[in-house]
Amino acid sequence: MGTIDIPSQNKLPTRFKLNYIFGVWEYPIFYKLGNYFWQRVYKDTKIWKVTFVISILCGLLVSADLLYSQEGVGEGVIGRNEFTLVKDSENVKILLKYASSDNFMQENLYGKFTSCYLHKEAYLKFQKAIQLLKSRKSKWKFILYDCLRPRSVQNRLWEKVKGTDQEPYVANPEKGSIHNFGFAIDVSLLNESGEQIDMGTEFDDFTPLAEPTKEEKFIREGKLTKLQVGNRRILRSILIEAGFTQRPNEWWHYDAISSQIVKKRYKIVE
Repeated sequence: MGTIDIPSQNKLPTRFKLNYIFGVWEYPIFYKLGNYFWQRVYKDTKIWKVTFVISILCGLLVSADLLYSQEGVGEGVIGRNEFTLVKDSENVKILLKYASSDNFMQENLYGKFTSCYLHKEAYLKFQKAIQLLKSRKSKWKFILYDCLRPRSVQNRLWEKVKGTDQEPYVANPEKGSIHNFGFAIDVSLLNESGEQIDMGTEFDDFTPLAEPTKEEKFIREGKLTKLQVGNRRILRSILIEAGFTQRPNEWWHYDAISSQIVKKRYKIVE
């Protein structure tokens, strides 16, 4: 059969570019198959319909696989190079709460999607935060509870809290959360034993105890300890120095860029 010469994308015939549209370009086995039919069938016999059908079938197979394997993430994140994947490492643990039933909704909202994506600008700031944590608490690490969150998931969160005391803690999806743009993280700290640092409340504790602006009041009332608030301040000082800002009513939520700038300049992920 001989070797198959793979042309660049720009050299592909118009009909064959259907492969690229469907995302097959990233799957060499499908690309080579389609290219083989182009070179051996279309060029030699002029049966262009075969090439057309093969291209579409390959594209549909890959598209279906992507949607199944990343169920719930939203199509908007796939193939967009402005997002960077954050992986487990010696400095970071990924534990997406909405990819399990361990959240205030008590259900898995992300399906099979368990990956943490950040916009590349937010990712760079988080890398700076990692270096700052290493310099101050060398054996500690970050734990990420949520990163990019599609607006489709935001809708479900909003429906749960709308009209309740928890409503102030969830952004209205009509305006969008900064999570929906990939510019927000829900984050805490782990100690050298891998145990979560005591912050006084759990993640997604939608009560006043979670609000940074009320910490001093709750220390005086004995509802938070100085150690718990001190732990929050360690997290806060590192992330603020790295360029993040804290949401005023959630100790775990940090934005890489202000909501006004994000919503003006960037596209939401549905």
